[in-house]
Amino acid sequence: MNLLLIKLTLIPAVIALVTLAIRKWGNKIGGLIGSMPWTAGPILLFFILEQGKPFGIRSIQGTMTGILALIVFCFSYSSFSRKFAWLPTLLLAYTLYAVTALLFNYLQLSLLVSYGLVLSFVLLVLRFFPAPTERVTTTRRLPFDIPIRMAVATLFVLVITGLASVLGPNWSGILTPFPIMTSVLAIFSHTLQGSNAAITTLRGLVIGLLGFTTFLFLQAFLLPTFSVALSFAIAFGVNAAINLIASRIW
Repeated sequence: MNLLLIKLTLIPAVIALVTLAIRKWGNKIGGLIGSMPWTAGPILLFFILEQGKPFGIRSIQGTMTGILALIVFCFSYSSFSRKFAWLPTLLLAYTLYAVTALLFNYLQLSLLVSYGLVLSFVLLVLRFFPAPTERVTTTRRLPFDIPIRMAVATLFVLVITGLASVLGPNWSGILTPFPIMTSVLAIFSHTLQGSNAAITTLRGLVIGLLGFTTFLFLQAFLLPTFSVALSFAIAFGVNAAINLIASRIW
């Protein structure tokens, strides 16, 4: 099957299913579900299929840098959402995301150090993460929100994979966890249900980054030995197990 056709069908379908799961199980579980590698996994797969397995493996180091920046995005959006509407909150969070990505890219940390730093950073951020001031009860929705989410996520995947040969493995990896789906989740929950919903969703997503990061970290060791399908299946199972354990702890 043509790779473009796969991109145009797989990504929208995944985003729609994740959105429906969030509606069914709420913001916290929705954040955990949203943190699974629904977009990063396919992006890494397309890197491998279009640029080769070595390119995909080399992109993982950059992805760790992007995850560090993503944690900053989630924390800053949650903090600013209490005072500002979604647009200034988003712009401030994007600014801090970019600064963090540039800083850690400049430091050029090893994969193992980056992985340990991400896990430590997640635990530290959860310690100081803003707490919702009240229980989220409203369920107001915008019309056509699922098609909007599907279109935004698909466009992002098309752009990143299309520019991979120009960006190279490092920057392609850094941009892989760019908070596109995260932004969509944050904006919709913030706009429709208020800052408490955004905080709850993003906190769940940060918790889920423990498994998400492990999924990508494992690819650096599984892909050189196993097939792509088996590597993804093993790491996805580990990701799901970590998320289940983390949801019970936090």
